Amino acid sequence: MDIQHLLIRQPGVLSDPEWIALESIGEETSRFVFDDSMVHLLEDRGLVETAGRRWRITESGQRRLSERTG
Repeated sequence: MDIQHLLIRQPGVLSDPEWIALESIGEETSRFVFDDSMVHLLEDRGLVETAGRRWRITESGQRRLSERTG
């Protein structure tokens, strides 16, 4: 079985760590377990944006969370 296609990043799919990070930001957790690279990855994907010193979820990020949990 050729699983190479599974290794290609799909822009519309959240990995478990991305989903957990996005959910943590949405809950405005005070203890974010991921490093800054995860937040910047989510920012590059348009799922979060800066809000001063904090991060907040964009509309697109909210939709992704809703789709995954719904």
